[in-house]
Amino acid sequence: MYRLYGIPTQNTLKVAYVLDAVGVEYEFQFINLAKGEQKTEAFLKINPIGKVPALKHNDTCLFESNSICRYIARVEKSSLYPNDLLTKTQNDQWLDFFSNHLGRWLSTLFFEKCLKPQMGVGEPNISKCDEALNFINQQFPPIEKHLKEVKFFGGSQLSITDFVAFAYLEQTIPLKFDMTLYPKTHDWLKHMGLLESIKKTKTKVKF
Repeated sequence: MYRLYGIPTQNTLKVAYVLDAVGVEYEFQFINLAKGEQKTEAFLKINPIGKVPALKHNDTCLFESNSICRYIARVEKSSLYPNDLLTKTQNDQWLDFFSNHLGRWLSTLFFEKCLKPQMGVGEPNISKCDEALNFINQQFPPIEKHLKEVKFFGGSQLSITDFVAFAYLEQTIPLKFDMTLYPKTHDWLKHMGLLESIKKTKTKVKF
């Protein structure tokens, strides 16, 4: 039995997308960060870092979203995380790229422009928004170039990398980010959003 702890933002969503993509049943437990539920003694037994997401699978507790995604695909013996060393490494490089680069800056911009007003924790920090946009504009062209050459991020087949990338890139929608310069990325984003597993996640993982 899987239980996913988190909030319906990119890092939790990427795990939920993979859970639904491999077709396993799971429970989603919303963790109210504003109330400090991530710092309670009970939650710290699940994730000692005190952050979300976290996953409990039977008696095993895991944290760090990309590692959780890899684990799910491996334990379920899913082709979404390939066994071939080169293909696996090519997927890993894009997973790292999104977590450390483009995804990081999209999430910063999303937090400043979307989450802060929603949570009532202040106005967007303009300097942080400008910094994020600077990096985003540098890092989108390689994505566009890559998707002109392949159908999915890991190559010709759908992989966990696509679900991780989607969790970050879908933030461009509420941000109203201009995607006209990146038509291949826009098409890929639209295609991913139509997947039945993605639609299923959206009905389960919410505030």
